[in-house]
Amino acid sequence: MRGEVDSRHALRRLDRALVSGIAWTVVFRWAAQVVSWAATLYVARVLSPGEYGLVAMATVPIGLARLVEDLGLDAVIVQDRKLSEAQLASLAGSALCLGTLLTIAFMILAEPIAIYFREPAVAALVIAMSLTLITDSLQVLPRALLQRDMAFRTLGWLHAAQVTVAAVVLAVCAALSFGHWALVLNNLLSAIAITVVLYVLRPFRIAWPRQLGTIAGSLIAGWRMMVARAAWYGYTSLDSTVIGRVLGKDPLGAYGFAMTFASLPVTEVSVMVSRVVPGVFSSVQESRPYLRRYFLMLTEAVSYLTLPMSVGLALTADDFVLLALGPQWVSVILPLRILSAYVAINALQMLVSHVLLWTGHFRANMWFNVFALVVLAIGFYIGVHWGVAGVAWAWVVGFPVSIAPSVIMMARIIDLPSAAYFRAVRPALTACLVMVVAVLLLREALAPGGSHAMRLSAQAATGALVYVIVLFTLFHRSVVTIYRTIRDARRA
Repeated sequence: MRGEVDSRHALRRLDRALVSGIAWTVVFRWAAQVVSWAATLYVARVLSPGEYGLVAMATVPIGLARLVEDLGLDAVIVQDRKLSEAQLASLAGSALCLGTLLTIAFMILAEPIAIYFREPAVAALVIAMSLTLITDSLQVLPRALLQRDMAFRTLGWLHAAQVTVAAVVLAVCAALSFGHWALVLNNLLSAIAITVVLYVLRPFRIAWPRQLGTIAGSLIAGWRMMVARAAWYGYTSLDSTVIGRVLGKDPLGAYGFAMTFASLPVTEVSVMVSRVVPGVFSSVQESRPYLRRYFLMLTEAVSYLTLPMSVGLALTADDFVLLALGPQWVSVILPLRILSAYVAINALQMLVSHVLLWTGHFRANMWFNVFALVVLAIGFYIGVHWGVAGVAWAWVVGFPVSIAPSVIMMARIIDLPSAAYFRAVRPALTACLVMVVAVLLLREALAPGGSHAMRLSAQAATGALVYVIVLFTLFHRSVVTIYRTIRDARRA
């Protein structure tokens, strides 16, 4: 009896940590996003698609390095709660060594990268952006410890501070006619600032990794995590690489905006979840029922938010793009519609990799990501023959195939019946289907030459109203269950 009571109390504490963590993340992130998107929309009217394309070319190799610079140790530190202070210091030293070596390597490789893209200006951008590899490596240990301790409020306002500083620098530099350099300096200066703040908040020790035997297990797990991230970055950036190489910088700039807008619904929710889930899942990694409970509950909650936004964005892409960016970005509309379908699929499997990682299945996660890289690479190289739209369709067709093995293993780990999963996502899927019919009928009734703001507002309001009505009418019990879990967690 005592054990059962303690188990219930522990579950309530985790529920409270989960709910409050997401709440703090939402508050700080959305406050910062208001500033960020205001700056982004302003800069989009100042800079040209070609300038965005130049920075996108430099971002591809630097982004890959940023995924491996930490040796995957941030995930290892969160998952393995038995590491000593000496081991943590050695792991932090290992990350710093790799970050410094990568910076030096990119300073040497900057010119060859520029030659590959046939754009001389890319070389200087690569050199400047490579400096963020050092600041990122310094942040590995304090960020992982804050995540493991479930200090979600601190992590939330740290992220908000970094985004806000980056947005302000971006707008100021664009206004001062810095051109494409505005898109580089904002990230560099904000990274330096947040590194200093992290050290003040959570002072940490960095040690030279002399006794590798004491951290060998962590380094092997980190290596597998690093390969997985490299593969993930490979298939999430290979589309831009192929477009930039084959089609040029202007189509790449348009595609980049399409992917940014299409990913917005899942990115926002993913960030909210991913900043909280590691600490919670790693805490219950030994309990299959608890893991299954949190997986289903979060998947259902995520589907309520992401699916209607993705579907709605696909339906209103024309009015949204013309209103937000202007007629010079009309080439964004078609890939935005297609990529929104991919993002909807992505949202439904958002937590699969979390189950694998925070139960210690780093090796399986690595191979699943390598498999996805192979599948999607083939799709991109085939799709580019049909232009930007063909690459977008490669996501829609290839992504479900690429994630199938990881979904199967995840279901086995937490003993998840397929029927239970479909029950979790059925309410949002059904409500979205009815919403699509309602919005399409409204679009037929609206005047084609009307104001984009009016058309967008009418479609958004109608879609949201229909979605909510269907959800609360047909699936009232499911919605109430989620609400009661949140309410009880807040009262705990």
